[in-house]
Amino acid sequence: MPFIVWTSEMSVDVKMLDNDHKRLAILINDLHAGLMAGRDSKDLDHIFDELIAYARVHFAQEERILAEAGYSGAEAHKLEHEQKIKLLLTLQARFQIAKESADYLEVLDQLKEWLFMHMERSDKQFVAHLKATGIDAILAGWNEPK
Repeated sequence: MPFIVWTSEMSVDVKMLDNDHKRLAILINDLHAGLMAGRDSKDLDHIFDELIAYARVHFAQEERILAEAGYSGAEAHKLEHEQKIKLLLTLQARFQIAKESADYLEVLDQLKEWLFMHMERSDKQFVAHLKATGIDAILAGWNEPK
């Protein structure tokens, strides 16, 4: 069974954001599975690097959506993203120096909490605004040829 199991309650009801959140959950699951399988620390470091890189991509997309939707809390949300990246980097450093299984698992639990807090407390705050301003139209405009 995966470390994080995606459920409908985790959805923010914006497909693009949900897909990003699912990808972040998969990367955390990959990290957990790699740890449980005894994979090499370089492999685990690579997965953690990929997690941080994807979080940056996801946050940039969210920030663009919020700006285009005219969300009044966009700047505060961007600052929150910066803090979340700092937390990821701190967790990565702790993961790299961990010696005991309990230390690794504590970092993984914090990653899980990090993702849930991002979806539940942060993203669900702005979804109503996105729907009211026509998120589907905004995202459709991203796919139109220029």
